[in-house]
Amino acid sequence: MTDIQKDRIHEMRRFGCTYKHIASALSLNEGTVKTYCVRATRKGIMPPPTPLPDNLCKQCGKAVVQIPGRKKKIFCSKTCSQNFWNSHLYLVDRSSKYLYHFTCPTCKKEFSAYGNPNRKYCSHECYISGRYYGEAVDGQ
Repeated sequence: MTDIQKDRIHEMRRFGCTYKHIASALSLNEGTVKTYCVRATRKGIMPPPTPLPDNLCKQCGKAVVQIPGRKKKIFCSKTCSQNFWNSHLYLVDRSSKYLYHFTCPTCKKEFSAYGNPNRKYCSHECYISGRYYGEAVDGQ
C-alpha cells in the first residue's frame, strides 16, 4: 500500500466512508483497508471516525435546516454540494451501473461517459463538426 493510498484512506474515513467504498475507490481488497484502519487507529496514527453533527454542512460547516419527513440534507446549498463533490471525486461511486459506452457518430471513436446515458459525441470538437459541418474529425 502506498503513502498516497494511506492518505486517501485517512481522508475517506474522516468523511465516514465504509471499508467497502474505500476499497472499491482505491482498487484494494476490503480486508486490507479494514486491517490498515484498525491497526492505524490502535497505533494512534488515525483517529476513529467521528460523524458530523446532523445539522452542519459537509462543505462549509453552516447550519442545515432539516425538514421532518424528508430525506436528510448534508449540504446547505447546491453550490456547496458541487464544490464538495468536485474536490472529492474519489468519493464518488463510479460503478459500472452508471458508466455508459458509446461510439461517436463523427469520428467513429468508442468512448465512455459517466452518468449521462444520452451523450452522443466524444468531445465538443466532434459535436461542432458533426452538427454544423458534417465532417469527420481526424483521430482524437
